[in-house]
Amino acid sequence: MKLIKDALTIAKLNSISLLIIFTIMCLFVLPKILYASSVKDIAVLPFKNITGNSGCNIEDSVTEMLMTELAKNKNFHIVERQRLTDILKETKLQMSGLTDPANALKFGKMTGAKYLISGNITLCATEESKSSFIISYGKQKSNVELKVRVIDLETGIAIGGSEGKGSSDRSSTSFDPSVVGLNNLDNISSGTKSERAGILVEAASQAVTQLNNNLKALFPLEGYIIKKDGDTVIIDIGKGLVSEGSRFEVFQMGEELIHPVTKKKLGQEKTKVGEITVDKVLDEFSYAKTTPGNEKIKVGNIVTLSK
Repeated sequence: MKLIKDALTIAKLNSISLLIIFTIMCLFVLPKILYASSVKDIAVLPFKNITGNSGCNIEDSVTEMLMTELAKNKNFHIVERQRLTDILKETKLQMSGLTDPANALKFGKMTGAKYLISGNITLCATEESKSSFIISYGKQKSNVELKVRVIDLETGIAIGGSEGKGSSDRSSTSFDPSVVGLNNLDNISSGTKSERAGILVEAASQAVTQLNNNLKALFPLEGYIIKKDGDTVIIDIGKGLVSEGSRFEVFQMGEELIHPVTKKKLGQEKTKVGEITVDKVLDEFSYAKTTPGNEKIKVGNIVTLSK
């Protein structure tokens, strides 16, 4: 009887040991074979008006428009604006302090964002022509210029910048400024509020569109190979991001590079191992064909959209 009990005890211990071993393997092995999402988490700080024109009250509108444009790209996930505001209040962090690596890392962890976009309105002007024999009274013109910096929240280092310009030249508009929260226009001289707001926001909208297009160059579309069968691979990028014929370069990621003195993460080595061309696009993933000599391409490789 005692022998049976001892045998059962050993069996239980062996089961527990196997469970522990399995758990450890999951912790150390699975992260290497699971693939990070190609979606990039981005936080957009409220734009600042540095033009000196106190009557140009479009900071909130520009911020909302940029967030909306970025959110249209399935490759981006935009942190909710209210969440950013709450976190800044909780931590008592100033926006200018987010350029400090320690603050940036803390902010990134709290928001879940990998990148931070910080922008300024550098030009915001509205003019109205006076009446004469040549020019009709009330013709208005607006110009808006925007500049942003993109900060890597893992390092606190600005990885690039971009700008956008827009203008509107018209005599009237039916645009309702309240649609984008542009209500406080008392300080802008000449013309009706609706007309001034309309051409100003139209100019700002053009600037945001150009800015958004320029930002895409800083965030190349990336994904992962999730399956390979011969010369056919499947990538985790689907409709809305790629089309048939889209070409991707394939990279094998190597050692992470860390500065020996500052200990900052500088990036990761990567080696090009081939190219693929998309030939079928579905909602959440796509099929692609590899180029000749694809032996080095394997599941887990990163794919980057060719320029």
